[in-house]
Amino acid sequence: MNTKKNNQYLKTIKLNDTIFKEITAKTLSEIEYIYLSSNPSLNQNQINYLFIKTIDSVNINLLRNKNCPKNKIEEFLALNDKIYNIAIAHNKALDKVVYDKLFFLNDFDVTASLEYTQSIKKGL
Repeated sequence: MNTKKNNQYLKTIKLNDTIFKEITAKTLSEIEYIYLSSNPSLNQNQINYLFIKTIDSVNINLLRNKNCPKNKIEEFLALNDKIYNIAIAHNKALDKVVYDKLFFLNDFDVTASLEYTQSIKKGL
């Protein structure tokens, strides 16, 4: 699975548990995990599995995913890491509590990300 076409496939295939297990049963490169982690059809169990890989770029993609478990968002928010905070701000499924925590950090880049995400979410 080392071609660009296969990497795009990892990003766009409609995943279910069987397909996900088949893909992750193979030895994937870090780049392949990055593409897989940006797949919008990941479910919470699949997301939790990918967090175990502890690859920063994968974590960033997962935090942006609307299916990211709330406990993972809270865990990474507690790290007070600007890059992770921006990634979380790009998650379209944020609840008000997390939104407010990010907003009140008074970080221009995080706030800009929140506003951008909200405008996309509202279709503006």
